[in-house]
Amino acid sequence: MKKLIALIAVLALCLSCVPGLAEGNDNLKSAKAYIYQLYKNPTRTDIKSTPADFDVLAKVPVDGVEYAVEWSTDTEAVKVVVKEDGAVTIDVDEASTSEIIYTLTATVKDAEGNAEAVSFQRKLPASLTGMSYAQIVDYAYTLVDGEKTVKTYRLFGTIVKIPTPYSEQYGNITVDIAIKGKEDMPIQCYRLKGEGAAALQVGDQITVEGYIKNYKGLIEFDSGCVLVGLGEIISQKPILEAAYKLLDGEKMSTATALKGTIIKIPTAWSEEYGNITVDMVVDGVEDMPVECYRLTGEGAATLAVGDEIAVVGTIKNYKGLIEFDKGCKLIPVGTENDVRTAINAYTLTDGEAKPAASTMTGVIVAIPTAYSEQYGNITVDIVPGGLEEYKVQCYRLSGEGAADLQVGDTITVTGTIKNYKGTIEFDKGCTLDNVVKAQ
Repeated sequence: MKKLIALIAVLALCLSCVPGLAEGNDNLKSAKAYIYQLYKNPTRTDIKSTPADFDVLAKVPVDGVEYAVEWSTDTEAVKVVVKEDGAVTIDVDEASTSEIIYTLTATVKDAEGNAEAVSFQRKLPASLTGMSYAQIVDYAYTLVDGEKTVKTYRLFGTIVKIPTPYSEQYGNITVDIAIKGKEDMPIQCYRLKGEGAAALQVGDQITVEGYIKNYKGLIEFDSGCVLVGLGEIISQKPILEAAYKLLDGEKMSTATALKGTIIKIPTAWSEEYGNITVDMVVDGVEDMPVECYRLTGEGAATLAVGDEIAVVGTIKNYKGLIEFDKGCKLIPVGTENDVRTAINAYTLTDGEAKPAASTMTGVIVAIPTAYSEQYGNITVDIVPGGLEEYKVQCYRLSGEGAADLQVGDTITVTGTIKNYKGTIEFDKGCTLDNVVKAQ
């Protein structure tokens, strides 16, 4: 053994004497160290979340020499895409229905084929197309100084501060907003523009869209962010983008819901089959229409071009046509977000809970446990969008008006959704936000 160790030491000494070799190896190690420092997690225990595609370095310069960086992952859900200009993008599956912890590996190589590798653990969150506001805030706070999201996000929050008042000269304002449940993690909206921006005040509830970045430790919507409007205005853009990434024959792994405006009726209503085929435009994006193939549901027979509709079903790519597959249904306009939340909840496995609080509106269809004066709560089952197959239980629900709830009432509930032995439910501690009594 001593002889072997001695031989290894001699070999290492000889290699170090080869002109340029030791220096080259040192440069490779320097390039590897640079990659590590650039992409390491903020703390040893953190696993950085990657809910959207992101770019990585393709080359690292050291002492005037560029070293190529080859990237790889250990899951089909996250792919490495090398573009024509050599730039590298890590392409994540934004329609993933389950959280995936994956390994991202960077291998630095020199012209002679010598290599140094470094790996990082990353997390692909579940159901990216349905990210809650709280999840977006959590993701934003993982950004390191100078890092910016590669896509835009939309947040709904309450103005808690106005660092810079509205400027008539530049037509913008800077406000800080707090998102429900994440009040200790404010987001600044830097140089916010849009209709109504001039009149914004502390306490206003607004929806903002834009790129989010970390500017010297401040988490903010970057300059160019837009005031979508007062109140909550849900974005459907992530779903549309994910749909248009599908290849011919592919379909989304779970159903989803979209609201849009009918622009065409390829197949009129059929009394025989009880369905109709319509094309709709979502959020005004005219170059990304979605067909609703053999659409059924109350009101389908009288649909006309120009009607606003909401549809639930599975989206697929059929020979280049992006469509809701046969079996899609009409749901009441305005319930699409609640339906998406419920569908997402039904992907939870036994014992699993959503990482952030959710809000859902639905109609009470059953009251498994009547109101208890002693404990001040009630258990009810609600259905969003009239879809019985996505019934959600509100376990030990409390709040003003809970004592008087009845079957047929429409309620809004906030809390943590989990799968308890096969029952999808808002967990104990959920709160009643609003009640519309049945007529």
